[in-house]
Amino acid sequence: MACTVPPRTWEGGFVRPAETNSWEDESKYVTENGEHAHYALPLYRELPTSTVGNELGLAHLRTWPSIYDGTSQERPECFHPPSEVDVLICGAGPFGLQLGMILARQGISFRIIDKAKSPCLSGRADAVHPRALELIHAWGLAHEATDEGPLINSTAVYSNGIKLFHSNHPTSDSRYKGAHVITQGQLERIYIRDLLRHQIVVERETIVHGFDVLDGDSTYPVKATLKTASSGAAEAVRAKYLIGADGAASSIREQMKVNFDGLATDIYWAIIDCRFKTDYPHIFGMSMLTSTHGGSIIIPREEGHTRIYIQVNEETARRLRQTRDARKNASAVGETRIDDHGITPDEALEQLRKIIAPWTIEFASPISWFSVWKVNERVARHFSSADLRVHLGGDAAHVHSVMGAFGFNSSVYDAANLGWKLGLCLKKQASGDVLLPTYDSERRMAANRVIRCSGAYLRFLCNSHLPLAALRGLNKNLESHDEALPVLDGSIRAQGQFMGVFYRRHSNFLLGIEWPIIESPICPVDTPEQQRPISVRNGARAPNPRVCFDSEYTAYLYDTMAGVSKFHLLIFGSDLQGPVRERLAIFSNKTFGPEGLFVRFGGKELFNVILVTKALPYQAKTLLGPQHGKEDDLKGLREHATVVYDDRVPDDDAHYWYGVNHARGVVVAVRPDLSVGVSIWPEDVDGLDGYFSQFLVKKKVPSVEWSKNGVEVTSDEVHGISNMQMARSKKSIRAWLSSLLTF
Repeated sequence: MACTVPPRTWEGGFVRPAETNSWEDESKYVTENGEHAHYALPLYRELPTSTVGNELGLAHLRTWPSIYDGTSQERPECFHPPSEVDVLICGAGPFGLQLGMILARQGISFRIIDKAKSPCLSGRADAVHPRALELIHAWGLAHEATDEGPLINSTAVYSNGIKLFHSNHPTSDSRYKGAHVITQGQLERIYIRDLLRHQIVVERETIVHGFDVLDGDSTYPVKATLKTASSGAAEAVRAKYLIGADGAASSIREQMKVNFDGLATDIYWAIIDCRFKTDYPHIFGMSMLTSTHGGSIIIPREEGHTRIYIQVNEETARRLRQTRDARKNASAVGETRIDDHGITPDEALEQLRKIIAPWTIEFASPISWFSVWKVNERVARHFSSADLRVHLGGDAAHVHSVMGAFGFNSSVYDAANLGWKLGLCLKKQASGDVLLPTYDSERRMAANRVIRCSGAYLRFLCNSHLPLAALRGLNKNLESHDEALPVLDGSIRAQGQFMGVFYRRHSNFLLGIEWPIIESPICPVDTPEQQRPISVRNGARAPNPRVCFDSEYTAYLYDTMAGVSKFHLLIFGSDLQGPVRERLAIFSNKTFGPEGLFVRFGGKELFNVILVTKALPYQAKTLLGPQHGKEDDLKGLREHATVVYDDRVPDDDAHYWYGVNHARGVVVAVRPDLSVGVSIWPEDVDGLDGYFSQFLVKKKVPSVEWSKNGVEVTSDEVHGISNMQMARSKKSIRAWLSSLLTF
């Protein structure tokens, strides 16, 4: 939402412009007898969305402080902040809010604070990747994001007015076919409303003044001092974990004394959100323009607005550097945003005209947002403290150029990765010593690739000879890579070659559906000698094919995989007949038995079981039931699994997408962040048990009681007498128990 939406009406069943807003009509809040409604219209304000305007003025956006501004307004009755919490989140930008939503869905206690008086009003993040939307869908909110702005599914690239590239983006098998445009402020407001539904209020104008992690305190080892700017009041808070979600100049990262490795470029962007009048043919699509005058990025936005990034020239950049250097900033990264700009919108527009030539362009509306940013490319050397009690995410952990729209999207991936791991550890369902280190290894290596990918793209667009940032790998050594930098000789051939290689290499990464796979207990790497049960690699995105839910409804496989903390056991069973049935029966009996892994690791609280079958609904109903004259071999599956029907043709069904052997079947353990953990043959239940045993905590199985004549013997006692008894027939076991009880 770039500016206040004008009045609308749904009088004819579909939205149309109106003269006035009916919600402002006082008659809507009284009865015919003059009795006032209990509901009262909340306070609202029309605020300018930028500190700098153009000759047409400034745009304004309506905001609702009592809903969005947290404790900087009158505090709601649900606000009772405890002094001891599971998690203290410092920062209520995208990463902090998203992590809060994930924790709230797991029943984890937390507080979330932010130094700002209100959420982001305008500007910043550009668009949401398909993969990020898949994760937001699992949280139940994707439809709110996709309903806002246009879909970006093509890109045009020009060099000095000559077209190098114009094509649709590679077709994604995600339900989301491109990047969806939505302002960061609108996303933050969606998230804040979600937290309010969970009785969580953002504590505004509040910072972590200092913190310590106390040795020997296993309950609430983090001791933090909060300070509120408006009153100056200090408060001591104890937590089990502290999250640094406080942006590029993170005070939490500074207090952790974690290096922010990388470099500060000499590239500045002037950024304008506005409506434009132009003869450039791709103004309502995604464009990259490189020229001898600098680079520019054009991104369509909501309500006919366009965002344009404009590389400022050397003289202006020098002036900006002087302005920036005159200010003091204790952060290792310094300031990325230049609040007093050092350049006017008209100067930025003049620079844009040089870059976009031979086409012309001018302002066609008041400015919705104007800012100037200096590009930094940095990654925190560690995302987690050595004691695993403090974690960084979002801009506090990594900053980079706008290229690829990785800023907001990386925060989604960070939150989705860390949230379920924290939740399981706090609920004592997983070992923190094993699980939590995987956040640093998985997300830091992904951040390193973001820096290389967006960095190479930036240097091409801006004709920069800067080397790529040198970053640390999983050990203390610098990470080696083979990222190709552009040959900046000004030739169209060299530019075209770079673009071809770049998009072939990074097309899936730019959509968020590919990332570095890091070996760990939750992502075992297959050895060459092993025959992988499915074609999908461990650690990769779990494919999301279309399936049938019943005889009247089809959807996507992910629609059975909502939530934030469960492992999804996908059981591919072909048509439930022949040799595959025998293997499924072994899995069903061993997994769902009284001492099977399903019970020992938490049952339905931890596992979401999904049976994918080629049988049609009426066939599966019969095949999953007791077979005439045969043992009820699939009882466990029938009782615990959600059944979906894979009735698409063989070259487009779920079994094909996953590469399943129809004679053998397969079980795929999908992590809560919708990545493949491991795949096993159905009969290899011990293999699946071994996978989960590495990081999950086994629950004590309730003892099965055997009784005779009022005397009870537990199954634990039975097992303790002799393992050989388990091999005896039922008749022998009954006789043995009878003699034991008589004794």
